[in-house]
Amino acid sequence: MRFQLLSDDDRLGIHEATLEILEKIGVWFKDSREAEDLFRTNGCHIEGGRVRIPRELFAECVRRLPDRNDLRICVTKLGFSDSLGLRQGESHAGVIGNPYYLYEHGKGERNLTETDADDKFLILDSLPNLKFDCCCTINASQREGGAVFPDYQKTEVCLDYLRRRLGSRAQTSGKKPAIHSNILHGREGNSRVHSPRTLKPLEKMELLRHAILYGPRETEALLARDTPLIWCNPISPLQYHPEQVREIVQGIEQYGSNCYVMFSPEVMLGGTGPVSMAGALAQHNAEVMSGVILTQLLAPGTRAIYGSVSGVMDLRTADISLGSLESMLFNAGVVQLADHYGLPCRVQFGNSSARSTGVRAAVETAWGLHLGLAAGANLVNTGLLDSTLMLSLEHLVLVDELLSQIRSATAAATVDTEHLAIDVIRQEGRPGTNYLGHVHTLEHMKEAVYYSDFTGRTAKSYEDWYDLAHGKVQAILRRAREDAAADETLAQRTAAIEARLREDDRAWRDGHDGWWRFYVQDLV
Repeated sequence: MRFQLLSDDDRLGIHEATLEILEKIGVWFKDSREAEDLFRTNGCHIEGGRVRIPRELFAECVRRLPDRNDLRICVTKLGFSDSLGLRQGESHAGVIGNPYYLYEHGKGERNLTETDADDKFLILDSLPNLKFDCCCTINASQREGGAVFPDYQKTEVCLDYLRRRLGSRAQTSGKKPAIHSNILHGREGNSRVHSPRTLKPLEKMELLRHAILYGPRETEALLARDTPLIWCNPISPLQYHPEQVREIVQGIEQYGSNCYVMFSPEVMLGGTGPVSMAGALAQHNAEVMSGVILTQLLAPGTRAIYGSVSGVMDLRTADISLGSLESMLFNAGVVQLADHYGLPCRVQFGNSSARSTGVRAAVETAWGLHLGLAAGANLVNTGLLDSTLMLSLEHLVLVDELLSQIRSATAAATVDTEHLAIDVIRQEGRPGTNYLGHVHTLEHMKEAVYYSDFTGRTAKSYEDWYDLAHGKVQAILRRAREDAAADETLAQRTAAIEARLREDDRAWRDGHDGWWRFYVQDLV
């Protein structure tokens, strides 16, 4: 069940408008000497930081892109636990955003705390349909102007954090365990180059936690799947910040064409871009593709991701509204444009604008998830409230449930001899009989109909969805703490790591390749 916003003629019209924008209006790479020199060498016109890109160069750079059907992505620093395919139409959902407050079930909103981030990690590890965690919670202590932050270069400070995090362990429901390391560290800015080589102190403790809980071999295997990612957010309208350009240049120099570079503008319709859908898509396309061209000039074959954090501006309040239907439709158009150039995509679907759990949050999320999967988006950002500023653990549980429902409802029907069931109808298709006890019903009932506590006609299914989700949240957190407390070897393994950290207090801070192996050698 596929959804397409744009006809073929519409898509080609936006492509032609993009070429005109790049060729005649241009994109600003002001104060980025390396980018300007590279564009100039390849036949672009440069004037005051404005780069005008000829359509012939555009076409040549698109031809240099690798075949997306061969691509897989696993960014361990962003909570990926496995490699995800990026073929056209292959969809994976995860959480991306920077929430600073929480909707607490039955109590209302409040600022986030450090332990809320711990709980978020556990919930996401326990939900099978959410495949990555790029959600960096901003705690109340990090928002205060005069806040004093711990010195995370001190071993004991990091050990305190590690001990706290080892107080619970999640049941992963068949998922491979992730290394959760998208963590803010005081006032330090987070690098937009994501790789195990760029881990900060607490992120290194998360890696050691993974080795303690799941063993060094599992940690080694996860790191071996890692694909470095350079995250770039062009500034709408039509400009690139010199620091982001520098990170792209340096990242490609370090990792070569095997890294991913993701371009995610935030075109706000009516604010930082045209209010019309077609005009905003054309500008968004120009912002993304000018960056893609830069990567292909730096290293042909570099893997690029066509991203979006764009949406409509509510012009009554001048505030972005990602839960609006038009925001979802815009991102469906983004998927088609990415497919047009053979690029994998990362888009926003199902991040509600609601500021509390309830009907609006559930409906906007369901709309968005359905459109995202039907459009064939590769990496679907979802799961947050207030246009990504609010976290709700119960809403994450509901998002996972909705993904199961939507995938079940949109799966292709199987039409073959077994599923046509003519022999079964021949046996039971007469007055006075039924199919309840037939072996065909027993064999296919869970395949043919999706069952959960949230659906159907059971006593549980009549309860409020968020009450049901709250019960599941509490069960996950309780079990996670009980499992950690019952693990008799956990304290021994933790002590072994602590002893090694005291023996060598330097290598973990220097962070050279393979630094962590010294500390986990006693866990084999």
